[in-house]
Amino acid sequence: MENQNPGLLGRLESVMKVVAAACLMAMALVTGVDVAGRALLNTPLFGTEEIVTILAVFVAGLALPYTHSQGSHIGVEILYARMGSRMRAVFDVLTNSLAGGLFLLVAWRMVLYGNSLRRSGEVSMNLELPTYMVVYALGFCFLVFALCLLAGAAKPLTRGGRS
Repeated sequence: MENQNPGLLGRLESVMKVVAAACLMAMALVTGVDVAGRALLNTPLFGTEEIVTILAVFVAGLALPYTHSQGSHIGVEILYARMGSRMRAVFDVLTNSLAGGLFLLVAWRMVLYGNSLRRSGEVSMNLELPTYMVVYALGFCFLVFALCLLAGAAKPLTRGGRS
């Protein structure tokens, strides 16, 4: 299935999908190096847990827009399948609008939380990475996801139904 979002939002979604895949591969690589280091050299890779955790956060956040555009999220299919096309369009507009508004709110709160972490100088336990950067990045992911949801809410209104 091709990208459902045209223009800048679609390109951003595509880039985020590739970066999510790279983060997933990096998680596997870091974990593999840690396991090999423990088994062969009796020396674990320092900070593995932090690195893998941060990468997992990025994978989840970066994959949200693509997952939404592909319809790969969990839905209430039994109820949805019984609706007529007009009711599905209304349902799509309502759910995407509400979810888009929620994720706009979450993105805004993530920025505020990141500001708080930055001011306090909060860092990760072992590697002492600034945690506010991860929070800002996830807030950006939520912002893009919210924009994709709102674009999805507008789609039934502009195309006369679900595509």
